[in-house]
Amino acid sequence: GGFNVYNALPAIAVARELGVNDSEIAERFLKLNLIPGRMEEIDEGQDFKVFVDYAHEKVSIGYVLKAGNKMMRENGKVIILLGAEGGGRGKSKRPIMGELAAKHADYVIGSNVDPYSDEPMPIIEDIVASAEKHGKVRGENLFAVEDRREGINKSLSLATPGSVVLITGKGAEQSMIIDGESIPWDDRDVVREELKKVLNK
Repeated sequence: GGFNVYNALPAIAVARELGVNDSEIAERFLKLNLIPGRMEEIDEGQDFKVFVDYAHEKVSIGYVLKAGNKMMRENGKVIILLGAEGGGRGKSKRPIMGELAAKHADYVIGSNVDPYSDEPMPIIEDIVASAEKHGKVRGENLFAVEDRREGINKSLSLATPGSVVLITGKGAEQSMIIDGESIPWDDRDVVREELKKVLNK
């Protein structure tokens, strides 16, 4: 996505301050294959694109949706799975994320991120209700799926050739906190597992 240009600029500025010349900076960028969990593509030979990204607030969700729409091919769809944290974190951002998703994605799936000790569904509902308010229809192009694995499967199942699936909120994090308990979790591994299931149906 174009937003990674903005991510790269501070790195260039810091490198210059440390005395690294521009040709070496350019050479290092050419060798950079990926930053884990930052628009990290998951490819199991499918005819649509799947990305895992940390995006979890207005600006980052906006950027990944913009990137997804640019990469979508003819007759494809943009599908986004998103959620928000519990524990009193960022409640005000949830309706904004739902609105952005409704306006810039064809399908919206609300699911767990890190509910901490909070009830998961009210968190998800804050996002889904906002998406509904901005035109999405439950059961058609809007879904609330508490279990994140099931939500990921649903997102992948909706993809058609040329689509772009955006799995947001956790990136390369290695755990998820549900009911106050930290459980091992890696979106990239789960996406690969569920993608194989969808492709082998």
